[in-house]
Amino acid sequence: MFNLMIILLSTINSEPIDSNNYKIAKFLIENIHDLEDITLTDLAKQCYVSNSSISRFCRDIGLNDFNALKSQVARFAIEHEHAKKKYDFKSFEASSLCKSYILSVMDNLKSLYNSVIEEDIQNLVKDIYQYKKVAAFGYMQSENIALNLQFDLQTSGKILFTCIKFINQVEYIQNADEETLIIIFSESGTYFDRVFQRSKPFKNLKVKPKIYMITSNFNISLPYVDEYIRYHSRKDYASHPYPLAVIADLICIQYAQLLQEKEKTL
Repeated sequence: MFNLMIILLSTINSEPIDSNNYKIAKFLIENIHDLEDITLTDLAKQCYVSNSSISRFCRDIGLNDFNALKSQVARFAIEHEHAKKKYDFKSFEASSLCKSYILSVMDNLKSLYNSVIEEDIQNLVKDIYQYKKVAAFGYMQSENIALNLQFDLQTSGKILFTCIKFINQVEYIQNADEETLIIIFSESGTYFDRVFQRSKPFKNLKVKPKIYMITSNFNISLPYVDEYIRYHSRKDYASHPYPLAVIADLICIQYAQLLQEKEKTL
């Protein structure tokens, strides 16, 4: 389930603009439809880098070698056709696209309103308070939710770790111990399938971080996820990432309230 374009976008969003990885990722994004027959040497020349820089780039984005990159480029055209349907959403007013879309977002949030998640969020907030090491991750849009959570929690004095590059997310999760709390934002529940496509998150389930997954997937049950916060969603274009954003806001609000309650007892 490796999504090449998402990986490339995360690379240019996290690498220095003058780095080789940025140059390579930018070239691939801009020319993705014309690279089916490109060789490693040709790509290196087009990006003004060495052949070894191309090989290193492939490893940095989670691929074994240049052949694996070529395979992902070939798959992109097929996946891109399916992606054209991503903008479908429940229509309410044919005469106004703007109003129809907003009404669709509101309608989906009603599903969140009817979801039973308050106690689950309270339990998560208590764990955020108790754990010294807390991290949050997501895939593309969901990572933006993690970034917002990081910013908002720091206003209450809680420092949360997150990062945009998936290779860094993988490294953090695999090295995390039982003293770490990790929050995964994943509308579809496929975060671990996407980020750990060719490996397992943990070799030893007895020594691992505590993991919460916030998702609209009611069917998933992973052996290394300890707690789920599940909400109802239509799973169309108007449904994501708004519920996750609301839940992140609720986490921050309840965390601030928890601090206030503890201050009163001092």
